[in-house]
Amino acid sequence: MAELEIISGPMKIYAAPAVEAMTAVGSSPAGNWVLLGTSGDLNYTEEGVTIRNEQETEMWRSLGSPYPRKSFRPSADTFVDVVVADMTLVHLRLAFNNNTVTSDSGFDYITMDAGLVPTEHSLLIRGTGNSPLIASGNMQIEIEKCVEIGNRELVFVKGEPVAVAFSFQVVLNEGGSFPTGRIVEADA
Repeated sequence: MAELEIISGPMKIYAAPAVEAMTAVGSSPAGNWVLLGTSGDLNYTEEGVTIRNEQETEMWRSLGSPYPRKSFRPSADTFVDVVVADMTLVHLRLAFNNNTVTSDSGFDYITMDAGLVPTEHSLLIRGTGNSPLIASGNMQIEIEKCVEIGNRELVFVKGEPVAVAFSFQVVLNEGGSFPTGRIVEADA
């Protein structure tokens, strides 16, 4: 029997306006979902898609014992990081607060002003054939609400593609079905 629980392979990121309805794990993304990168994971650098969960914990200790008696979590964050080699404005606009692509006489442009309020997005991060429960089943990470917080650095050098580092930070979706996201694995 194959070791299905051991998975490998790229993930593709789809972005949509905040609290967009999620697509079932076995269906193609529909609705307002837009693939990040013209060719998806073929535009992502070899570092791949990274999901980071960071937290701060505090331990309370009593006078009578050197061991902690209680723990508290005063803060927690989830980040999605990817570096995308795609300079088309339809994808680059996501790095600049989802600014509108404007067409003018013979050229298109976006403004580089990110504004004072970050635009909120939903993310669907899909691994085709990555389910650890069933061969050829999909796995996906669903985030109802996040903002892009990456710092822009576009480096133009000889012999290397220009790429944009995206870093999305999860924002609590109060009252949402899964306020900080969820991991879904196909099982049938």
